[in-house]
Amino acid sequence: MKKDTIKGRAIYVLILIVLLNVIYPITSNGNVTALIIYQILYAGLFVAGIFIASDSRAHLIWSASIAVVWLVVAILYALDPASFWKTQMTYFILLIFHITIIWVLMRFIFTSESVNADVIYAAAAVYFLLSFLFVPIYGMLEVAAPGSFIDNTLGTAVSWQQLVYFSLITLSTAGYGDVLPASQWARMLAGLEVTIGVLYVAILMARLVSLYEIHRKPQ
Repeated sequence: MKKDTIKGRAIYVLILIVLLNVIYPITSNGNVTALIIYQILYAGLFVAGIFIASDSRAHLIWSASIAVVWLVVAILYALDPASFWKTQMTYFILLIFHITIIWVLMRFIFTSESVNADVIYAAAAVYFLLSFLFVPIYGMLEVAAPGSFIDNTLGTAVSWQQLVYFSLITLSTAGYGDVLPASQWARMLAGLEVTIGVLYVAILMARLVSLYEIHRKPQ
């Protein structure tokens, strides 16, 4: 792949991901304007994803197509968040996008010949993206089978905002126990996310250490 498509750009992906993780509570009161603003910021992540996936015409067309479809569906969802199919389609498009951008960043990390800032930024971005990856999966399950997740503190139906929180604390193995997987499928997915999070950190550390050792050896 052409590493120039990621060089200097991974930091922007990371900044957008962190920003989206920080401001998502503004959408929790049901305000349509706040939700659309959040969706626009998410569109920025799509744009960044398109740029870093532009190592080939096929990747560029694929990423741009996903972005266009997501933007249309996301706006329709924001106008009618109670719609089953609009919600499921939004989750599905997000899932495809996250898989795409994670794949591109992972290829960059594991084909780089040395450890540099871009590799570190990409590695951090992938960790957050793994958390984002499971949100639409959890969301599709909760929409299809309400009650798959429960919140012991709010006592209300679990929303996607709570799933963003649940996914991150699950990936990091914090597991506070306030939001819980209640169904067998939900528990299986949560266990899978924990396993992926642990394995990612272990494999990533091994990769970064090996790159560092190779780079420091006298040529």
